[in-house]
Amino acid sequence: LLWVLSPPWILLILFPAVISQVTLMYISSSKRKSEQLHHQAHHDLLTGLPNRSSLMLRLEEMLARTSANPFALLLLDLDRFKEVNDTFGHQTGDVLLREIGPRLRGVLRASDVLARLGGDEFALLLPGTGAAAAVGVAEKLLHALDEPFGVDGYEFQIGGSIGIASFPVDGLSPTDLMRRADVAMYAAKRANLGTAVYATELDVNTPAQITLYGELRRAIEQDELRLHFQPKVDVCTGALSGVEALVRWQHPDRGLILPDQFIPMAERTGLIRPLGNWVLEAAVRQSRAWERDGLAIQIAVNLGAYNLDDSNLAQAISGLLERYTVTADRLRVEITETMLMRDPDNARRVLEELRAAGVRVSIDDFGTGYSSLAYLKRLPADELKIDRSFIQHMAEDAGDTAIVRSVIALGHELGLVVTAEGVEDAVSLERLRAFGCDRAQGYYFARPMDADSLRASYLSSADEALQAA
Repeated sequence: LLWVLSPPWILLILFPAVISQVTLMYISSSKRKSEQLHHQAHHDLLTGLPNRSSLMLRLEEMLARTSANPFALLLLDLDRFKEVNDTFGHQTGDVLLREIGPRLRGVLRASDVLARLGGDEFALLLPGTGAAAAVGVAEKLLHALDEPFGVDGYEFQIGGSIGIASFPVDGLSPTDLMRRADVAMYAAKRANLGTAVYATELDVNTPAQITLYGELRRAIEQDELRLHFQPKVDVCTGALSGVEALVRWQHPDRGLILPDQFIPMAERTGLIRPLGNWVLEAAVRQSRAWERDGLAIQIAVNLGAYNLDDSNLAQAISGLLERYTVTADRLRVEITETMLMRDPDNARRVLEELRAAGVRVSIDDFGTGYSSLAYLKRLPADELKIDRSFIQHMAEDAGDTAIVRSVIALGHELGLVVTAEGVEDAVSLERLRAFGCDRAQGYYFARPMDADSLRASYLSSADEALQAA
């Protein structure tokens, strides 16, 4: 013990112990600091979620595996978040962003990755998930966002747009997958779809799409577009009750091009606005031509999501009607239930302005959205159009039959005229008549046709189609 207590031995024994202890403490502190720096480099400081850098590393890891399994990449962009920041300030916006992470996380599996890319953009990695299953996840995510967020005593209703790209179908590198999910996301946002899956036709950067874009812009400017009209008939009398205007493209080389070949591209590139303006003016112009010929035919025009963002829409339509001296009740606008529910308050304001201007309003594709009855009864509409998906399966689906009957009764209770879309056979027509449906349209009566064909054939034979049922 004495030797142990002697100064040389104390130094010899305790010195390593002290150094060991100090070194241990130094290593521990350094490790903690390194871990903190690594976490900060790979996580979003506001939400605590993985950031873009972390997401790209995870993508690279998944792609580097020799037996890489399929997976889906989803990009989510919030709707109306900028309005929260502009109105209530960034502090409120930051609180809202922190609440979004847990809301979305509640929909996902433990193996799924949720990251914040910056601003109001998020990304999700779904291992072992194909595009079809990813669409189901996307719907759950959007449904989760539909629930109001409570922040500082206020309730915020936001939504989102989601683009989906999948490995290996849509790309083999992180850059390709990110770009293509981004293309799909903006397609969903422009078309107000909620969710879009990447497809090559969505990519305006392909040579074919660049060519189509230039040709469509020229077609709008040089009046190569045409309106076709699908009749709507009174279910009881067979009389023509109006027409729906549908745009067609008379291409100089390729002939008549149907809308599903160019409308999606127009929505992605912004050409949908001049295209929509052309349709509106062409419909009003045709209405004036029919009035001169003594034909009082109401024309329905479909509105797009961009129309609901136009604060001057009612004024612009009133100006068109005045320029062509057409009475407002000759024009009807149709807007889908899904678009109405993306921003219900704004949609209601726009429709109220249109009704105040004398324009008729229809709720299109009813049954495909999530509108509540309380909201429906407050809408300034006078027509409800039942989506064709319910009409076409009435013969073999008792559930669809019950839904159609109920919607007709509901519409009448709310004082709305009810129109059935997609009527293609006599059995469906007979059932609609028995249920008290007011109007119908579909291939059973007539396919869309140009103005001359409508006048020549349909106006003189509407009764024959109904009497043959």
